[in-house]
Parts: sequence; structure tokens; C-alpha cells
Amino acid sequence: MDISIINKNIANTNSAFDIEGLEKTSKLTENKELKEACQGFEAIFLKSMLKNMRSSLPGEALFETDNHGMDIYKSMHDETLAEGLSKQGTGIGLGEFLYNELRDKIPN
Repeated sequence: MDISIINKNIANTNSAFDIEGLEKTSKLTENKELKEACQGFEAIFLKSMLKNMRSSLPGEALFETDNHGMDIYKSMHDETLAEGLSKQGTGIGLGEFLYNELRDKIPN
């Protein structure tokens, strides 16, 4: 049996299995997941802020009826608005700030 053929096959396998490329891909995936998590946190914060702002109003400006269906609608509206704000540009900047602070903490 020719050992040189085996060594060539091992060398070809190592070059085909690019470990550095996998590490870069893993780092990019982790950065993307971190960015999404930070945007999600910002959306939760904005939803809470909108809910508290709405509860501070002295009644309904548009709808005089106060029922459970309207509460669900307002909650869904606030959630959609908060998600949209957090994903648009930099939102209020909280998600971007968190991402900038945490991205260097991801191990290499």
C-alpha cells in the first residue's frame, strides 16, 4: 500500500474542509443572531413603553366603548408598531447600542 496516496488524500480532505471558513461563517451567524436578539429586546422595550403611554391617556379619543376586543386590537397594534420601529433603521438606538456593546463579547 502506498502511503503517499493516503497522505495526499488527507491533505485534500483538510483543504476541502476549510476550518477557518467554518469559523467565519459561525461568527457571522452568531453576529446575525445577536443583532436579531438586540432588535427583539428593543421591540419588547418599545411595546412596554407604548402600553404605558397609552394607559396614561384619560380615556379613548376615537372610541368611547371600552371592551376586551378593543384591548386585544390595541395590544396587537402596539406590538406591530414596536417591531416595525425596532427594525426600521436604528429604531430608538437601544438595539444598536446593545449590539455594539455585546458583539465583542462573542468568543472567537
